[in-house]
Amino acid sequence: MSERLFIRLGKSIEQNCSWLVWSEQEQEIIASGELADASALSTLAERAGNRPVDILVPASAITLTSVQLPEKGQRQALKALPFMLEENLAENVDALHFVTGPREGESLSVAVVAHEQMQNWLSWLSDAGIKAKQIVPDCLALPLQECQWAAMKFGQDYLLRTGSGAGVCLDANWFAAALPKLATQNQDGPITLASYSELDIEGVEQQQQPLDLPMLVLAKGILNAPLNLLSGVYTPKREYGKHLMLWRNSAIVILVALVLALVNKGLNIHEMNTERAQLQAQSEQIFKQVVGSSRVVNVRSQMESKLRSLQGSGGGTAFFTMLDKLAGAFTKVPDLKPTSLRFDSGRNELRMQITAKSYAQIEQFKELITKQFVVDSGAMNSSEDEVTSTLTLRSK
Repeated sequence: MSERLFIRLGKSIEQNCSWLVWSEQEQEIIASGELADASALSTLAERAGNRPVDILVPASAITLTSVQLPEKGQRQALKALPFMLEENLAENVDALHFVTGPREGESLSVAVVAHEQMQNWLSWLSDAGIKAKQIVPDCLALPLQECQWAAMKFGQDYLLRTGSGAGVCLDANWFAAALPKLATQNQDGPITLASYSELDIEGVEQQQQPLDLPMLVLAKGILNAPLNLLSGVYTPKREYGKHLMLWRNSAIVILVALVLALVNKGLNIHEMNTERAQLQAQSEQIFKQVVGSSRVVNVRSQMESKLRSLQGSGGGTAFFTMLDKLAGAFTKVPDLKPTSLRFDSGRNELRMQITAKSYAQIEQFKELITKQFVVDSGAMNSSEDEVTSTLTLRSK
């Protein structure tokens, strides 16, 4: 069937949902609209019918990041992926769903979303009687059109795609300030940007695209999406029931194979426990090989790595804002350096470990930042040539 239904959900059930029915064969919009909230999705059940349904979700609810992962031994290393990203994530890895995307050299893109968020989206669709073919972060449906980046205004948000598997969703107030800063991280010259809205921004070379309906742009782009969140435990189950009578022999073979697989799994459960212990040890070794030592070698390089890992997460805006406010204090106390940063988006809290040459420098820095932050400081420890301490910052 050439007609497809596209729906963009919100992060919470109260947010509105945009939808569009598109005919690939006729290259025209059959119908489109906007629902007040996700509880009204049931009104689209009839439109879904036998059409494939593609779901877009806000990138602000997802962390789009990357890891350095050599192709050699990749299959084994993928099992250790949650542990490789654990330091950069505020939540427990057991509560998160990891989906791998496209690879560029040794850099592998990864999408991370909370199981709770995935289950919310799927429950809204299930309650409405809608079955999704794929679920894709909205910014990754923006066609790059041979540019490095792509951007489009969608309601009160701006969608920005910064690579084949990377991107971010920013509110309108933050987009104009954040885009030039993100662009300066590129070391290969000016950024080329495929623009699907009328944007007035600096630091990039815009290539204006046709100003179509935003949902139509995403509908066309989602067909070439680089990843699908419906993977792993969320992979849709095949519907064998309605075909079982027609293909009885095939169904019996499948059932027998499943029973044998379960029996084999039960007989080898002790081997699985042993392999789990070995995997844990291998995961630690792979993490050290890929990520490197936790000792600080290059503050700027490690900072940029952490910033890239936070692009697309819900707390990205607050994180950048807090760093901006700290810039002046770091300038006035140049001998004071951060050795590690960790941002908790749930608490809107920045925790950083710092080093200085004296207690006075740390006290001076605290005095400067207390004008804009609530500061909790840990104990100060001194060695022969430096003083270290841990500060926890929350915006006033």
